[in-house]
Amino acid sequence: MTFLEDIEPSIKKLEELIGLSLKIFLTTAMVVIFMGVYIANLIYGDNSLHMLQNLQREKGMIQYEIGRLKQENAKLHKQYLEWTDAREGVF
Repeated sequence: MTFLEDIEPSIKKLEELIGLSLKIFLTTAMVVIFMGVYIANLIYGDNSLHMLQNLQREKGMIQYEIGRLKQENAKLHKQYLEWTDAREGVF
């Protein structure tokens, strides 16, 4: 008796239980697993939606910082011009 002949009754019982042939069941299971891994990679991988959201949030913070620094620069430039005007008035 070979191994295949030995497990054949078990395979038939399993096929009756799941309602599909074992090959179709295993193929479907593999496809579902690979799709799950692929979708998880899309969501959490290096080129993922999560990474895109983090970059957009970082872009917003950098744009806010640019605006704040421009305002500070304008104030400092105004102080400098007032200082140079006052200094020219002294001489």
